[in-house]
Amino acid sequence: MANTIQARRTKIAITYQGKDISEDLAPYLISFSFTDNSGGKADDLAISLEDRDGLWLNSWTPSKGDIIQASIISEHYPDTLSLPCGKFTVDQIDYSYPPAIFNIKAVSSSVSKSVSQEKHSRSWENLSLKDIAADIAANNGLSLYMSSYGSGTLDRIDQTEQSDLEFLKALCEDYGQECKIQQGQIVIYDLEEFEAKEPITTISINDERLISIRFSSKSAKVYKKAKVKYHDALKDEDYEADFEDDDIEGSERELLIHERVRSMAEAENLAKNRLKAANNKEITGSLNMLGDIRAVAGQTITLEDFGAFSGKHFISKATHKVDSSGYTVSLELGMPKAEKSKAKSRKKKSQAKGNNTSELYYEGEMLY
Repeated sequence: MANTIQARRTKIAITYQGKDISEDLAPYLISFSFTDNSGGKADDLAISLEDRDGLWLNSWTPSKGDIIQASIISEHYPDTLSLPCGKFTVDQIDYSYPPAIFNIKAVSSSVSKSVSQEKHSRSWENLSLKDIAADIAANNGLSLYMSSYGSGTLDRIDQTEQSDLEFLKALCEDYGQECKIQQGQIVIYDLEEFEAKEPITTISINDERLISIRFSSKSAKVYKKAKVKYHDALKDEDYEADFEDDDIEGSERELLIHERVRSMAEAENLAKNRLKAANNKEITGSLNMLGDIRAVAGQTITLEDFGAFSGKHFISKATHKVDSSGYTVSLELGMPKAEKSKAKSRKKKSQAKGNNTSELYYEGEMLY
């Protein structure tokens, strides 16, 4: 049964350089968008303004480096809910005419150029993931939050011409973790724990909130097995371990990893986590729906009546947009490994009935 859509009103609250300019900005606002990423990329804002009076081009022109704080406020009777977008630094301004339109783009102020762009080469010895993350956080004026700590220490790992964020993201993947910088802190979390979260909502094919959806299952850059092979010259010992993904179909590729490990357990964990990271994009999707402030990166959503693509999906990216058409949110989705097994079973049952779908696209009343 389709959901009943209740009347709602959405407002944007903007603080600029510490001053609330929400009411001043509202008459000129064409569109507002906030993009929230689950990890590895900075969140961003984009504000488009009508400027036929030339205010934004002249006396109200923002400066690069200025600070913007924003929230999306959804008034949905009987509740009023708010999505704090965070604090952002003006990164780019654009002007076009005719018509006179002024655009402001800003990136998360927590993600400085030093942590995301400056390249460093250095070595880390006898430290844990937590130790390395804490050091990187301190060097960039950030705090650290970890939902879990992994295990063991690394006798040596090299950061070679990489930004701190790029290096830390890759290191976290080897531990089955994900990292993100937000609101002045580096957040490191266990991806499987977040994928296991209860879904924020369920969307079916006849749901009135649904605008469009696309899913794809691919075999390119997908691996059946990962193998770690390393010879420790000092100990004169060989470490070899592999891990296989039973849910992968249509690919026999093997991911070969020749990197330093200190034990068989470390080799096995590296094979498992590298394979999972490589196969995360096997089943992906994009969904556009009516605005829901609960739909943020790191949450999950359940889809029903979409055949092999039904089930719970992890939100890797959410773009909230408010314009003259209303409030919408576009989601980028990935199917967790635990759900792939269920999807595989559903697919076999569907094929047994004569249905065979590798890609699905829905918009309005059409299903392809």
